[in-house]
Amino acid sequence: MRIGIDARLYGLEHAGLGRYVMRLLDEILKQDKKNEYILFMKSSHADEFKNKKRVKVVITNIPIYSVAEQIVLPFIFVKEKLDLLHVPHFNAPIAYGGKLIITIHDLIKHDSKGPETTTRNQWLYYLKRFGYLALTNLIAHHANHILVPSNYVKEDVAKRLHVPPKKITVTYEASSGSIKEVVLTDKEKVDIFNKYHLTQPFIVYTGSVYPHKNIDILVNALEKHNKNKEVDLQLALICSRSVFWERLNRKIIEKGLQNWIKLLGFLEDREVSKLYSLAFALVHPSKMEGFGLTGLEAMSVGLPVISSNTSCLPEIYGDAALYFNPNDADDLVSCLESFLKDPELRSRMATRGYLQSRNFSWKKLAKETLIVYKQTLLV
Repeated sequence: MRIGIDARLYGLEHAGLGRYVMRLLDEILKQDKKNEYILFMKSSHADEFKNKKRVKVVITNIPIYSVAEQIVLPFIFVKEKLDLLHVPHFNAPIAYGGKLIITIHDLIKHDSKGPETTTRNQWLYYLKRFGYLALTNLIAHHANHILVPSNYVKEDVAKRLHVPPKKITVTYEASSGSIKEVVLTDKEKVDIFNKYHLTQPFIVYTGSVYPHKNIDILVNALEKHNKNKEVDLQLALICSRSVFWERLNRKIIEKGLQNWIKLLGFLEDREVSKLYSLAFALVHPSKMEGFGLTGLEAMSVGLPVISSNTSCLPEIYGDAALYFNPNDADDLVSCLESFLKDPELRSRMATRGYLQSRNFSWKKLAKETLIVYKQTLLV
C-alpha cells in the first residue's frame, strides 16, 4: 500500500508539532517493513530520507496555513495515487477525496481568543480565526479517522465538533528523549549560575508565554512568596523571544522583579538539561494543554513537577505532580511551600514522576498509529 504523510511540519523549528512528526516518521519507518511511504516535505529536510527503502520524498514547499494548501495541495496528493493519507495537523485540504487520517493536537484556539492573543491586525486576526473554526469543523467530519494525544482532547473534539467518539483514537505522545539526566561538577554548577544569573533554589518554566500559558499567575505567586517568606525563590523562564515575551519582560521591569525572574530566551536541549539538574521544581501553570509534554520531560530526568489541575494535565501526570488551581496564586504558593518545607515530599514526587514518564513512548504511539492505518485501509 502507498501511504502518504504530510511532513511539511517536520523539524524542531516547528516546535511540538515538528517533534511529533519527526518521532512519528522515525518509529513508523522502523516498524512498518511492508508499506511504501510517500513523504510530502520541504526541501530543507529532504536529504534526511535519501536512499531510505520504501520511502519516496515529494518536495512540497507550500506554506503552512496558506490558501495554496486548499487549492494546490490536493492535486499533489492525488498525483501520487495514495491508498491512505495522514495529515498530522488540522490543516488538511477539504478537496482531497482519498482516505484521510488527521491528527488534532488540541482545540486551544477555540478558547484562547481575542486581540490580546495575537500580534496581527484585528481584521486579519478575525479573518484567520473564522477560517480556522470553519476548517477544523469541516475537516473533522471529512476525515475518515482522527488521532488525538489525550482522552481530554478526544472528549473535546467529540463535543465541540460533534464527531462520533468511535472515529477518534488516542495515541499518547512521549518525552522527546533529548532532555537528558546530567551530573555536573562543582565548577560546571558555578558556571551555570553565573551564566544565567541564578541562585538556588530556583524553579523553572519551559514553553511559550502565550496568554493561555498563564504565566501571570506564576509571576504573582513568586512575588507573593518572596515578599512573605525567608527563602527567596528565583524563576528561570525558558522561552523563545516573541511579542508576548517582550510584554512579559516589560511587566517584570515595571514591577521591579528582575532579580527574582530571569527570562533566558530559547535554549538548546543540552542547556535545558543542565538547568533541570539544578532546579528545585518545574511549574506548569497552563490553563489549556493537549498533552503536557513539558512536565513529562522534566519528570523523565527526575525534576519534580507542580502543575495546574486543568485540561489534560491530571490525565498525563497522574499522581506524579503537585496540583494547584490555575486561577489561584495562593494555591500555587502553597504548593511551592510544601516542597520547600518537606524535602521528602519533593523527593517522592520526583520518583513518581520518573516512573510516570516511562508509561509513554513514541514506539507505542507509532504502533497504535499503524493499527489505525490498517483499520482505515480495510474500510
